[in-house]
Amino acid sequence: MSKDSSHLIDTNYQVAQAGADSRLLQADSPVMETDFFVSAQWLHDQICQEASNLIVLDVTRGKGNYPLEQNRTSEDYALGHIPGAIHLNTDELGEFKDYFNTPEQMREVFLKKGVHKDSQVVFYSIYARDILYIASRMAFAAYYLGVDQVKILDGGLQAWQRAGYPLETQENKGRPCDHFGCDVPARPEIYLRTPEDLVTYRKKHPESLLASVRTWNEYLGVNEGHQWNKGSGEIAGARYLGDELIANVQGELAAPSVYLSQWQKWGITPDQEVILYCGTSWRSSTAFFLLKHLGWKRVVMFDGSWYKYYLAHQEDPEQFPIQRGNPMGEPALEIIDERR
Repeated sequence: MSKDSSHLIDTNYQVAQAGADSRLLQADSPVMETDFFVSAQWLHDQICQEASNLIVLDVTRGKGNYPLEQNRTSEDYALGHIPGAIHLNTDELGEFKDYFNTPEQMREVFLKKGVHKDSQVVFYSIYARDILYIASRMAFAAYYLGVDQVKILDGGLQAWQRAGYPLETQENKGRPCDHFGCDVPARPEIYLRTPEDLVTYRKKHPESLLASVRTWNEYLGVNEGHQWNKGSGEIAGARYLGDELIANVQGELAAPSVYLSQWQKWGITPDQEVILYCGTSWRSSTAFFLLKHLGWKRVVMFDGSWYKYYLAHQEDPEQFPIQRGNPMGEPALEIIDERR
């Protein structure tokens, strides 16, 4: 794992995380069908009981150069993974800064790993400062296609290791399926692809809220966020949901008392329809499942996120406006025009 944290930690993250005692889940928390996050103890029990239809997917990145403080790439699967876990490279569902592949292409990837609509699929990755984003984005793809029982290991691989559970190094292959069990995507209503799709949707649904799952510094536009992003600022009209407080210092999801009051100040409440985005739709995938886990009914993901939207803004700033500043204080909010 790379330890170069200078870009992300020192520049982006200026808000302290919750302490280790602040947790959404306890080790022995019961798991309902409607839950999306599970503890390491629950997953261990399911593996030991050889639970039917259980598939565990170890999610890593490809071989790209990712300037992150923590990273786990494909080669790391062979160095150690949860027993029985099948490897899933994020590149299999789409390139890092691009959109998801087509639903049909993603369906074929999951079918080869034995995943279908009625599977119980647990995704995990490492925890990095960007929450559980790698596993969450892959889980979102499965949920979007139609898998009903999608789960994410809270705290990632580190939580499994802290609990004292073993790893294995042998490669596991899934049992390929012929049929997914439903037409894909089964949940098209939760997914917006392009900046054009976002603009059209907001016009049709003016009551919906656009929420940024980025850091406070990124939201204000005082820096450019991740090195692979371009420009600084936010989509005009976006409210601040943020990602700093969602997880505790150990990478487990923090208790709702840490962030719900903050969201409420921004008008982000369970009765609203919320459209989530971040830099490239990875962090916002974790927020998507957190909101769903908490019972929010109307949550939508904008896949293009800031990265694609800013490129569109440079070509047509009137159709794709951006903002910098704080709509609730200082620095003063301003609309920016950065056409090419």
